[in-house]
Amino acid sequence: MSGSSKKSNIALLTEGAAYIQRAKKARRDQVEEIKFDDDARREWLTGFSKRKKAKIEEKRSRAKERDHQAHLDERRKARQELKERAAENVRAVRAAMGLVNDEAGEESPQSEAGPSEPSAAAVEEAEYSDEDQLATVTIIEDFDPSSSAFLPARRASSSSPAPETAPKRPVVPDMPASSHKAQSKLRKEKEKERAKEAKYREKEENRRSRSMETKSERRKGREIEGKRRALKATLAIERDGRRPRGVKAKGKGAGGKGKGGAGTRRK
Repeated sequence: MSGSSKKSNIALLTEGAAYIQRAKKARRDQVEEIKFDDDARREWLTGFSKRKKAKIEEKRSRAKERDHQAHLDERRKARQELKERAAENVRAVRAAMGLVNDEAGEESPQSEAGPSEPSAAAVEEAEYSDEDQLATVTIIEDFDPSSSAFLPARRASSSSPAPETAPKRPVVPDMPASSHKAQSKLRKEKEKERAKEAKYREKEENRRSRSMETKSERRKGREIEGKRRALKATLAIERDGRRPRGVKAKGKGAGGKGKGGAGTRRK
């Protein structure tokens, strides 16, 4: 071999670099392979109606859930209103019968504690003793009978005139709605309102369900209804002797114009 055909060590060692560069470039320019899943493709192409029905069912379930939550909220509000009304009735009855309101006593304990603890200057004590006992009497000079601390005892004493006569029941002019008759009337009104609400809710649900139906479903429903009516008419005709209702059988009577009738008789 001649000296010009000999390759240097650098050329021999870097001989594969050009091949590697060409392979990298070919990989970069290569188009990605597209693979089709036949089952998924078939499911997608044939599942339009199925997906549409699933969406409709999801909408219906969401509407039912909203109605259920609204019904629960209404019941919760009704219970709260009933509880508040009962408390108001109790307060009105106690006020009409002259009883002290417990809530007012709980809210202002310090105001009641004031008159019950008189000052030292207004208290006068007197002691009475004999051979066996010693009695101490405390006299309050600034006694106020109209204060809230002595109001129940004063009213109770005024309501019972004499010990030998039976205590009279206080007459309440305006009785609140806690009586039996008013409660029954209120219960009936609530039942009527509840029935109206249930009827309206059922109507609204039917309207929503009809609005969510497709044209094919409505057409199919009309066909089923027509078949049902035709079957009902057929059964009615068979029951009436194979003739429509309201149609009478034609016959030749005595007064007809046929042969042997009254119209042909001549004297």
